[in-house]
Amino acid sequence: MLGGAIEMSDAGARILAVDDDPQIRALLSAIGTRAGHEVTTAGTGQEFFEALDGLAPDLCILDVMLPDTDGLTILGRLREQHPDLPVIMHTATDTALMATSALKLGAFDYLVKPVETDKLLTAVRNALLAARQTRELRQLRTQVRDQYSFALIVGSSALGHAKEEARKIAASSASALILGESGTGKELFARAIHYNGPRAKGPFIDVNCAALTESLLESEIFGHEKGSFTGAVARRIGKFEQAHGGTIFLDEIGDMPLATQAKLLRVLQERTFQRVGGSEKVTVDVRVISATNQPLEKLVEKGSFRQDLFYRINTLTLEIPPLRERPQDIGELVGHFAAVAARAEGRRTPEVAPETLLLLKNHRWPGNVRELENAMRRAVVLCEGAAIEPAHLPPHLGAGAAPDGPPPEGAGMLGAVEALERRMIVEALDKCGWVKARAARALGITERILAYKMDGYGISRSWSAS
Repeated sequence: MLGGAIEMSDAGARILAVDDDPQIRALLSAIGTRAGHEVTTAGTGQEFFEALDGLAPDLCILDVMLPDTDGLTILGRLREQHPDLPVIMHTATDTALMATSALKLGAFDYLVKPVETDKLLTAVRNALLAARQTRELRQLRTQVRDQYSFALIVGSSALGHAKEEARKIAASSASALILGESGTGKELFARAIHYNGPRAKGPFIDVNCAALTESLLESEIFGHEKGSFTGAVARRIGKFEQAHGGTIFLDEIGDMPLATQAKLLRVLQERTFQRVGGSEKVTVDVRVISATNQPLEKLVEKGSFRQDLFYRINTLTLEIPPLRERPQDIGELVGHFAAVAARAEGRRTPEVAPETLLLLKNHRWPGNVRELENAMRRAVVLCEGAAIEPAHLPPHLGAGAAPDGPPPEGAGMLGAVEALERRMIVEALDKCGWVKARAARALGITERILAYKMDGYGISRSWSAS
């Protein structure tokens, strides 16, 4: 009976076993010990609970019939006090009712005496594996939740109000609509709302409504049955079914075709839908978060977006301000993205030269935060020294770039003066063919002062005022 395979991938576990038969206890101890585990045994329920507190076991093996209680009672208490602790029941009573009761109470497995070594070791191995996977899943969920914490969304000026609104939205399960230009971080906010809300344990499923044709989008969202169209060789489970119990994020919903909008409206109203080519009704419990960079009210007026759907999806509305409206955040974002890029490259985070930061603060950022993130990733990769210089930035931002408009509101008087002075210098140099003596006379300053200013602003012949 002790001659079975005993190699264990989870060797070294602490096992607490209770049985009123001393021979069975000795047998369980011998099997577990030979498999590399630490086995503690008890003969009564009282001894079991006395050992439980100090041992902190990884697995329990419970006999059903004990002198002072029964295994099912112990199991019930364990589920209340240690809900994740795996339990294997073993008994001489081989009845379906007893097995069903044990499994309903949360037992991982149910074995009948005399327990064979191979069956016991298999049950132990599977129980420990399942427990480890549960722990890892919980840790992963915690890591994901921490990753999308509102505290980690960089920005405190105009974005601070958006974060406060998002926290309130996260506490609800109502449909939400996120508005903002491309690159402002709408998906980041959607994930933060999900992972900081009541559905955090459920899945977060995203769909880009602008990336697929009408037929493909419908199949992507609702799924399809085998043979429903050419190429449908098997049933496909759609995004709504995948998001059951969690959140579905419909990005760029303003690009959703009208026919798909009608089907989406039914899902929001009835919580049911049919797969493409199917007749079976599928019921789902899903929170819908939508996002768009388009004015949906104008799309409704044009007839390209359903008014009833618009009212359904914007129960709660969140607007993300563009980066040009919160220049105070640029310095913090620059440092954050530089650090992230440096970690990805496995190198030390470089400093950002003052003239580089000035360029970044004076840019209008039509691509918003995403454009800034990409610019800093490029700068970190190209930077070989201790500081990021203007030459490390993309061409439209770096040493050859001219300011692309007035400094944004909130940049400060010093920044505005510097931006104006720099532009005047570049324009004068352009008009004078980059002859410094002529440009200095046009500006009413000496050539030495012009050279000093050019050096300070990093202006070179590659600059253009256009």
